[in-house]
Amino acid sequence: MKKIFFLIILFLPSLVLADDITSNSTYKVNDSINNKIKDNNENTYISLSSSDIITINSETNINGLYIIYELTSKEGNITIDNKNIKIGENNFLHEYIDLSKNSTQELKIQYNTDVKVAEIYTLSAGNLPEFVEVWDKPCKEADLLLFSTHSDDEQLFFLGLLPTYVAKGANVQVVYFTNHNDNPKRLHEQLHGLYTVGIRNYPIMGLIPDAWSESLNGALNNLKRANLTEEDALNFEVENIRRFKPLVVVGHDEKGEYSHGQHILNTYILKQAIEKANDETYHIESFNKYGIWNTPKTYLHLYKENPIVMDYDIPLEYFNGKTAYEVSKEGYSKHNSQQWTWFTAWINGKNNEYTKATDIKTYSPLEFGLFRSLVGIDENKNDMFENLTLRKDEVKEDNKSEENVINKTKEDKNDKEIIKIIKKYKYYILAGISLIIILILILLFKKKK
Repeated sequence: MKKIFFLIILFLPSLVLADDITSNSTYKVNDSINNKIKDNNENTYISLSSSDIITINSETNINGLYIIYELTSKEGNITIDNKNIKIGENNFLHEYIDLSKNSTQELKIQYNTDVKVAEIYTLSAGNLPEFVEVWDKPCKEADLLLFSTHSDDEQLFFLGLLPTYVAKGANVQVVYFTNHNDNPKRLHEQLHGLYTVGIRNYPIMGLIPDAWSESLNGALNNLKRANLTEEDALNFEVENIRRFKPLVVVGHDEKGEYSHGQHILNTYILKQAIEKANDETYHIESFNKYGIWNTPKTYLHLYKENPIVMDYDIPLEYFNGKTAYEVSKEGYSKHNSQQWTWFTAWINGKNNEYTKATDIKTYSPLEFGLFRSLVGIDENKNDMFENLTLRKDEVKEDNKSEENVINKTKEDKNDKEIIKIIKKYKYYILAGISLIIILILILLFKKKK
């Protein structure tokens, strides 16, 4: 009983949730109280210049800040007792700052340049509330690199893909082809959705403004209207392939699923980028920065050659028994601005009757084809990493090999020591063995008598 009581006391702090103390904190911009950045609405914001100072006071110690920007973060400082803590360096739209080592009841925030801030949440000590997203930097090396066109495609036509490989421990990186800078609401939804399906490495935001067309030519014309070229788009994808060095790249249907021109353009560019990323004469700037990369496997949605069918209806322990389909539905639900579209009935059923991914018949998110492979054709046809090893498992194998080498070295060393001892005391050993043999013979002789 005492042991159980001790364990409860030991783990009790880890069960305590941090309080959102925003409503009980006072926010001032310069000398004026400002409640717009604490109204729990990420779609309203204030504009700040480099001369503006935000002062936050709380009766409870502030152990963390969660800042949501309107479009992009900017570099600045939090000042606590004349100590400066840098913020905004990673360019995260949603930024959590751990202040547990500098817990305080008063702090000041000042940015180096103009910035728009939507929300600042103040948090007490304890485990973070569910709404707080703690983002890591983009992957150093990705197992899986997804080129999603829009904010929400990763939850729709690639439904189930992200939670499936997150649950397997893969390093998953998402790169968006388009951006939604003209509609920041979708940028917030994008992050909420990714975080819901287990993504923790911050995504790469797109190069191209969102625009509608129904063909490749239409998408190329929209590209020109944005003062961008086909080469700009190709360089963007080549650089990201070289940067993340993925084992598997995944792209859209060549026909753009429902004939969306930007989906078509994304994959049209991707098919070239896979080859160009391995050409050291192409895009010298990214080559000098990252080198070349020859992607082992590339899959396209609904590609008919070398088809595979994914299974997103298996309960995943990582997500407390939810299936990848169920997790992606939750991810899509974070896209509030898109719930009125036909996508909602597509993913859920017209009357929310869908219970599994196989219920979706049109543009099935389960169906992919192996467009390009350096490691042979799939035989099992249900796993994009067939014939490949996740990087975390490669490390384990390397460690195991190293351990085997060390153990073998120890064994060899022990063997040599034994041989050395035998050589040194061989006469004593021989005498001992002879004595034992004589004793055995005497015993046998007496037994016969």
